[in-house]
Amino acid sequence: MENNNTPNNEAGGQAGFNQAYYQQIRLHEIFLRIDRCFVSPLEVNDWLKPGGFGGGVYNYKIIAADLTSAYITISAKLSKEEKNIMKQKQDEIDEIIYTKKLYTSSLDAQNRRYKIFDFTTWKLLKGLLLEFRGNVESLMEKYGFGNPSKKDPTKSSIEF
Repeated sequence: MENNNTPNNEAGGQAGFNQAYYQQIRLHEIFLRIDRCFVSPLEVNDWLKPGGFGGGVYNYKIIAADLTSAYITISAKLSKEEKNIMKQKQDEIDEIIYTKKLYTSSLDAQNRRYKIFDFTTWKLLKGLLLEFRGNVESLMEKYGFGNPSKKDPTKSSIEF
């Protein structure tokens, strides 16, 4: 039986590029990172530093960026209506990330700085991130980017 899951399918003596194989790897890596970041979404992730130095990035921002990457990877297959729905959700997430702050700082009576956490904004953002992820995963399944159905393995983007 021929294995088409490799980057170069040499069946019939011809080398070929299997884009679906690389898309599956890309999506797998994206969702691994999302899952790792969702363990502690409000922590600063020091391994991803802008410019390679300085402070890190909050995990929730990495989650949002990776969900966008997953969406972009599958977007060519989506209908115009599906793209519009996803764009609206993405805009809602961006609105919170780029215009609202989850943390603000203030000074106490002794002039010591402390952080105030905005739970309402976080609850809204977390809900939108989870909804966006669910939508991406549903669309992946619909268009054959996810795991193949046990009933119909032909729906996978990789031949089994």
